[in-house]
Amino acid sequence: MTKNLQLTKTQMFFAVLLTLAVPAIQAATTGAEFQGVYDFVYGAATGYLGRAISITGGLIGLGIGAATGKALPAIIGVVLAIFGALGPTIIDSVFNSAIIM
Repeated sequence: MTKNLQLTKTQMFFAVLLTLAVPAIQAATTGAEFQGVYDFVYGAATGYLGRAISITGGLIGLGIGAATGKALPAIIGVVLAIFGALGPTIIDSVFNSAIIM
């Protein structure tokens, strides 16, 4: 009897969890209320703000690398600049190409 009761509690837990997860799952495909936030963040990342942050990060990395005489901060700065410039477009195309049912 105790094992059956434990199984019932487990089933009840997963039923409640699934019931609570349904709105979150639907928001992933139909979240029109988040479209404004997405447009703002994507516009900032791909616009002049994103470019400025990428260039600044690259220059800071190059400056620290030149000041310390080590190549690693310079490489990290250049990688940060490249990822900052190309990252939002790559991430957007990966998520737009995913088949979500």
